[in-house]
Amino acid sequence: MTFKQTFAQIRRISSKHMGVDILVILASAYAAIYLRVGFDLFPFYAKILNSYLPAILVIRLACMIAFGCYSVMWRYISTIDAARLAKAIALSTAIIVAITFFLSGEVMRLPRTFYVIDALLAAIGLMGARLYRRLLYEGRANRESRSGKRTLIYGAGENGRLLAHRFKSDSALDTNVVGFIDDANKKADLIIQGVPVLGNRAALAHVIEKFEITQLIVAIPDMPGEVLRELVLATRPYNIKPRVVTRASENKKNSVEIYREIELPDLLNRPKRTMDLSPVRELVRGKRVLVTGAGGSIGSELARQIMQNEPGRLLLLDHSEYNLYEIDKELRLSTHDTKQVVPLMIDLKDEASLRTAMLEYAPEVVFHAAAYKHVHLVESNPYPSILNNVAGTKTLLELSREVGVDTFLMISTDKAVNPAGVMGSTKRVCELLVTAMALETGRRYCSTRFGNVLGSSGSLIPLLKTQIQNGGPVTVTHPDMTRFFMLIPEAVSLVLTAATIARPGDINVLRMGEPVKILDIASSLISLMGKTEGEIPIVFTGLRPGEKMFEELYIRGDELTTVHPDILTLTNGDSEMASEPGEIIRVRRTVDEMIVAAGEGSKEALFKLNELVKSNYVPAADEHKDGGTITYFHSPTHH
Repeated sequence: MTFKQTFAQIRRISSKHMGVDILVILASAYAAIYLRVGFDLFPFYAKILNSYLPAILVIRLACMIAFGCYSVMWRYISTIDAARLAKAIALSTAIIVAITFFLSGEVMRLPRTFYVIDALLAAIGLMGARLYRRLLYEGRANRESRSGKRTLIYGAGENGRLLAHRFKSDSALDTNVVGFIDDANKKADLIIQGVPVLGNRAALAHVIEKFEITQLIVAIPDMPGEVLRELVLATRPYNIKPRVVTRASENKKNSVEIYREIELPDLLNRPKRTMDLSPVRELVRGKRVLVTGAGGSIGSELARQIMQNEPGRLLLLDHSEYNLYEIDKELRLSTHDTKQVVPLMIDLKDEASLRTAMLEYAPEVVFHAAAYKHVHLVESNPYPSILNNVAGTKTLLELSREVGVDTFLMISTDKAVNPAGVMGSTKRVCELLVTAMALETGRRYCSTRFGNVLGSSGSLIPLLKTQIQNGGPVTVTHPDMTRFFMLIPEAVSLVLTAATIARPGDINVLRMGEPVKILDIASSLISLMGKTEGEIPIVFTGLRPGEKMFEELYIRGDELTTVHPDILTLTNGDSEMASEPGEIIRVRRTVDEMIVAAGEGSKEALFKLNELVKSNYVPAADEHKDGGTITYFHSPTHH
């Protein structure tokens, strides 16, 4: 401690605490003499001790001040504070020995073992006084908390122990921790922080009933989604909504909230994988990187993660002024270089503005996330969607070749596999264009395909929440409809990783885990929002135009594994362009004809789109075997 800190500590010392310590030090010294020499010799050695007591007191207290022992509130004493006190006693004992034994004459010496006994008694007494104060405080808080919510903590690990301690020591939280639930059999019947482990997950219902539990808190921040879904279902009959401890990263507003309600992304949480992002840093560090659709859900997360890897310049392209403003404002706060982030408010269909920007900034890496993606809107507006998705991608690819872009990655979708509507069909054509450009240039131009992400703008979850808040009904197209889901940060990390391992023309496919029923999501969300399916009915509306019952991520079934376990590869974009020299020319000609027709609002655009998708579809392996039918995209009759 500095002199200034020491002086400030001295000014804050409680006279009551100092008085207790003085009494303990005096009592320890006299008790040590008595224990060492006995009753008969005690008076003689007590006289010698009296001459040293002022020095012993000053040395003990000075060392305790020097080690910060008086900067600790006694009722919050911890093992760290106990170690600090032990060091102070050890040092002060060494000084006392030097002064009273080695520097004194033979007549005035105290017995050698006195110093050991005195040090032990002083440590016990000083620590005991502080621990007694803590026990009094916690005992009172514990008595007050017994009237609080009867709570189970799931997870008797370190997080659970700390949570139980927090509840027991702070009566203001109004929480009575009745026990732990933990799936580790070795913890059964243990007592942790004064709280018993009452059983495992299988015993949850029995424990809730027996101990009249009203609250369950999960003390494992990254609990697998399947376990949380089980807990939600198990506690639903008792009108209990499980909570989960808050991670430090979730307290964005410096909140003191220690737990929160379970949200839908928690229920779909997959086991965490450790990803080596050093190749991503090598890809973007110091480079000029362009992200299109940078204001969207995927684009903005791409921009955030790219920014963490120190690009030379990050170009944010979006046609929405507000979305672009938000991500630009956010990223500018993370850098001191005002020129590092460049907002480009450009529509991909505006070829002149796009060309000007590309020539001026000459990006070296492009992540293309801009697209019209909402199935039913694209289905109702096929011609603008063709112009935006296909023509915009074509223009961006041509300009990327012109300015010498080294790496171009397009965000694709599971709906591009055997597409049933305009949206998936346009993205499939974009995949073909990317592969064609890669084969022509030999550069790393590739696509990455994945399913739905939770929390994306305009996605299913916000719609379901709104329907529940409005009292229902919740609309689901079909009881058996399934979709793949992934959390946005994980998906984007995999997209960036895919950009580092892909070869020219490849389509990367992210493993999305198991598909999830939309009906299960709706039911879980109703429960999480404190409602029942009796209060919020679920209505099945039937498939809308362009929708599929089951999404597919793979086409042939012979995809290649990569260096990353969650990324597969479709070589050369799963097309025949690499083996058929004239195929690239045919695809480009048909795309040009489709774009012209779309600009004229002609149905010919839809026929050309259908032609491109059908002629470049390769049946899955199982379709070769059983002769199953293949559903192709058909032009909507209302256009």
